[in-house]
Amino acid sequence: MRRVKCLLPLLCAVALLLAGCDTRSSVEKADEEGVLLVGNGFEPQSFDPHKATAVADWHIIGTLLEGLVRGDAMEDDKVHPGVAESWEANEAKDVWTFRLREDARWSDGRPVTAHDFVYAYHRLLHPLFGGKYADMLFPLKNAEAYNKDWLRKELGGEGDLWEKAGVGVEAVGERTLRLTLREPTPHLPLLLLHYTWFPVPAHAVEANGGMLDRSSEWTKPGKWVGNGAFVLAEYRFNDFVEVRRNPQYWRAGAVALNAVRFLPVVNAFTETRMFFDGKLHVTNNVPPEMLAYAKGKAPDAFCRDAYYCSFFYRLNTTRKPLDDVRVRMALALGVDRDALVDKVVRDAGTPATGFTPPGAGYETPDMFKDAGATQAERVQTARRLLAEAGFPGGKGFPTLEIMTTSREVQKVMAEAIQAMWLENLGIHVEIRSCEWTAYKDAQQKLQYDISSSSWSGDYLDPATFVEMWSGGSGNNATGWSNGRFDAAVRRAHSSGKVEERLAALREAEETMLKEAPVVPLYWAYRTYLKRPEVKGWHGLLLDAHPYDAVYVEKEGKRDD
Repeated sequence: MRRVKCLLPLLCAVALLLAGCDTRSSVEKADEEGVLLVGNGFEPQSFDPHKATAVADWHIIGTLLEGLVRGDAMEDDKVHPGVAESWEANEAKDVWTFRLREDARWSDGRPVTAHDFVYAYHRLLHPLFGGKYADMLFPLKNAEAYNKDWLRKELGGEGDLWEKAGVGVEAVGERTLRLTLREPTPHLPLLLLHYTWFPVPAHAVEANGGMLDRSSEWTKPGKWVGNGAFVLAEYRFNDFVEVRRNPQYWRAGAVALNAVRFLPVVNAFTETRMFFDGKLHVTNNVPPEMLAYAKGKAPDAFCRDAYYCSFFYRLNTTRKPLDDVRVRMALALGVDRDALVDKVVRDAGTPATGFTPPGAGYETPDMFKDAGATQAERVQTARRLLAEAGFPGGKGFPTLEIMTTSREVQKVMAEAIQAMWLENLGIHVEIRSCEWTAYKDAQQKLQYDISSSSWSGDYLDPATFVEMWSGGSGNNATGWSNGRFDAAVRRAHSSGKVEERLAALREAEETMLKEAPVVPLYWAYRTYLKRPEVKGWHGLLLDAHPYDAVYVEKEGKRDD
């Protein structure tokens, strides 16, 4: 016994020495544990699908919750049964009935029911909840009226009139959900892929503050209840978010990964170095300055995917002189997009001539067709407009400010545009860099002059880009609205014919572009790095990768 006691300190020292000699990289350790390490850009704002508005949040929420349908790993316009095992629509495509599967369970074991969907849609649409993405549910009959009008005209502080409003969502028993729409919507299954259409666990939300509590704790680790392929396991602020395999998920046997760890790395240079240091399987992006280096160093890891995304500047039309359309158009025409893409964005984009990226059968209006065929001609038009607005040669023009996030590429782009406006228009702007939360808050509250922005499609249809500029849209954030624009959008809603609908959306976008509340800059590509052993990950226009289809291959074999 004495000899054993004497050996214990020695054995402990040897164990510590061996542990310290582990030379495996982070990804090698993660490979052994079945964990995927993913760069996710920004710190997540929220895991609540009714509060989240950022792409970084979407990536995580998509692992934690599942809607009526689920996406495909290879095709953006293909859907598979999710919580709904089957569905059917009437001939007009304005009434859809979904049959929910019996084995759909929340992560606490309780069944997912049609009532959970009704509760979720009620919550997001409730006028007192203030959901920024409530307009995603406006295809439901009477949803917009309930969200915008019932509180102001009818409630009078006496209570909620959800039943009286007649919103088109109904639980027909526990396992049948009926959606009645305001117009024919043949593309509804694609809309349902967005997280705003996902259910929330009514019992968990009610146990943690109730429907209207925006600080509800049900989305925190330890209290999280979801129905997706993964559950929220750990969240370390400014470090990582980890989701782990959900044993209650109805397809749990098809999920290969044990966990996904999302890292909020804002600086793309840092993220790229982390990849080459073996700390990430997949990066969020490669900065333009490192594209050539990344392609040369790791050609088998470099990815450049088509992306349904537009980069642009929002203009706060409530502030002078940005309330003058001539000033706004001058700013739009004063940007040399070819130079911006060639010298700043490089392989990560193509010059934008309108807001909505081409695709989905839509012809994007040309914002600059009447301003000149060349950039020199457009600059002359811009100078004339600026002079007509009272600022000839930029004289007397107030110093405005471009607000950006802390991402390096946004700051470099702002510096390039700052120089273009000085040279082409004779005006000077300042640049203010904000951390992500402060940036989003200032943008929503219209506490900015010019805001560096981007928008990725919520679903594969031009409406996801056009409709955000409707009056009252939670994602507008420019102070601009226009009756003709809204009328064209309404015509698009009421048309059951594809060509008529697209023509109405195009008319709406043309109206918006002529008034220039935004300055389109470029349509993006997704440039990122992905280790060769990551399988089941394919290029998608919406970048909505179903992580239950992703796996890490070891020594040529799938890691199940």
